[in-house]
Amino acid sequence: MTRDYDFRFVYLGGMKRNTSSRLLFTSFASAALLASLAACSNSDTNPVGQYGGNIKVGIFDNFPGFCVGNNPANSALMATRTIYETLFEKNKDGELVGLLASDATPTTDLKTWNVNLREGITFHDNTAFDADAVIENFNAITGRVAAAAFASAGLPGLQAKSYTIGTGTAFTANILDVTKTGPYSVEFTLERPQNDFPATLYASGRFFMRAPAQLADATTCGQKPIGTGPFAFSSFTPSQLVVTRNANYWRRDPLNNAQLPYLDKITFDVVIDGVQRSSAIRTASYDASFFSAATDASFIQDLRKRTETTTEYQSEREYYPSLWLNQGKPGSPFANKAARQAVLSCLNRQGFNTGRLKGEGDVATSIVGKNNVMYTTTGFPSYDPDRARLFVDQYKEETKKNSLSFIFPVDTSLASQANARYFQAMWKECNITARYTVEQTPIILSKIFNPSPDVAKGQFYNSYDAVFLTLFEGNDAAFNVPFVLSNAYPSDSINPVKPLFGNSLGKVLGLNHHSDTAVDEYFYAGQEASTDGEARQHYQDGTAYLQRNAFMGSLAAHYYSLFTTKDLEGIGTLQLPDDSTQRLVTNWGIDWTGVYKVS
Repeated sequence: MTRDYDFRFVYLGGMKRNTSSRLLFTSFASAALLASLAACSNSDTNPVGQYGGNIKVGIFDNFPGFCVGNNPANSALMATRTIYETLFEKNKDGELVGLLASDATPTTDLKTWNVNLREGITFHDNTAFDADAVIENFNAITGRVAAAAFASAGLPGLQAKSYTIGTGTAFTANILDVTKTGPYSVEFTLERPQNDFPATLYASGRFFMRAPAQLADATTCGQKPIGTGPFAFSSFTPSQLVVTRNANYWRRDPLNNAQLPYLDKITFDVVIDGVQRSSAIRTASYDASFFSAATDASFIQDLRKRTETTTEYQSEREYYPSLWLNQGKPGSPFANKAARQAVLSCLNRQGFNTGRLKGEGDVATSIVGKNNVMYTTTGFPSYDPDRARLFVDQYKEETKKNSLSFIFPVDTSLASQANARYFQAMWKECNITARYTVEQTPIILSKIFNPSPDVAKGQFYNSYDAVFLTLFEGNDAAFNVPFVLSNAYPSDSINPVKPLFGNSLGKVLGLNHHSDTAVDEYFYAGQEASTDGEARQHYQDGTAYLQRNAFMGSLAAHYYSLFTTKDLEGIGTLQLPDDSTQRLVTNWGIDWTGVYKVS
């Protein structure tokens, strides 16, 4: 579900709790455009008077496939989301609002949530989107399909349904049951109270609804996506996805009553290197390209100056790249606290932001950003090379090792490898030897999130000693919490899939691979809290505990930008079904539903 540290800062998406917190986004709709849209009210045309247009978009993540376990990273998720939709969506204020669902209502104990669905929506194969479809999707996501196959046919049965298993199984470990309460309503029963459960159903835009027919077998599930989205699948390879207009899409543009979407076809091409994506926009050979400030800062700054030919749409700086230190892997030095303290005390965050991000980031003072409910500076280490060297000496004394050394991965892009060399040289100054291995992003991700390691061959759930990975994000905790737990299934869990998955998928998300259940207690208390203030205190206590014990570090919050040529409009202006406005840009890009061409 991620992309590697934009270094590539690997990203796994995010979600935010529906609280009173607000994010500030810039509106790019001019008064003239709004006036013209209003004039078109009740017409069946788009704002420029006609439908059409085939466009090309440059992205930087390969397509892994489309089944439950094929988690597309950042920009590949943007393309995939033209086909699929989620039950809930985020508006520009960071609130979760209904998309395929209309609402979600909890019981007073926060352990049962009833979700009502919108009626009259169909998948691209003309089958109904209803309660039965939602249950089929979440039975797959939560591992119940695979568990039932194992119960009836043993390992062969499990193997036959293994395509339905993914990291989402651990992410949804709090779900005990999903039942139908009406043709268009479902009830989720939880093991623990959870005040932000709709954010779990959103999963940073990753828990999209697939047609039941797509879930029938491995080949169909992985290669023939069938969703409810504005565009339908046409073709794909790992480096390209082509989608075409869904003429039967269920939404209309509330500003002019026009049938959505407007564009005829979008071709998403994987262009890993930033210089090529930048050139494609400058020469107008592409209509849009997506960039990350973590690796593409120089290209962003150059394109930003070309205001006569390009337009920039930028996300908030709400993505927090983390350095995950693997305590559990056999042979990793980070089982030792002094080793972790040494590495984190030698993170020159200001130097990285200036030298590699070209000043485009916010230097970290916590493992999350200042607007996040988890934010606290308590225990967060400052850059102190002298102290780091003392920790190295302490590590060597305690372990009788001759040196402190470790391995981390980096993808094939030139910018990613330049970032890796920067950190390698930085740690060398503190007497720390860091080596990196260059691999393609899908390979890295399969090794980071390995639910079934062959321990006899030296494998582990996370194959690396350390990983730069952007998992933390946003203002809330819902998406962040699963990645710091000791196990997604607590020792007293009664989840029916725990006996099968507790020792495999239960451990796959917590990349620090610690066994300290005190961490779990802090963050579960936050989710169970009845007030925002109480939740915030528990989350901050959990963050402070992670930072004091040097579980992980952070560098600089960064953002994502989409650059377009001047002939694309409608970006970030489409209203969601509740009349609020969609987010402008996220980690995965933009929503292409309301985008149109003006020439």
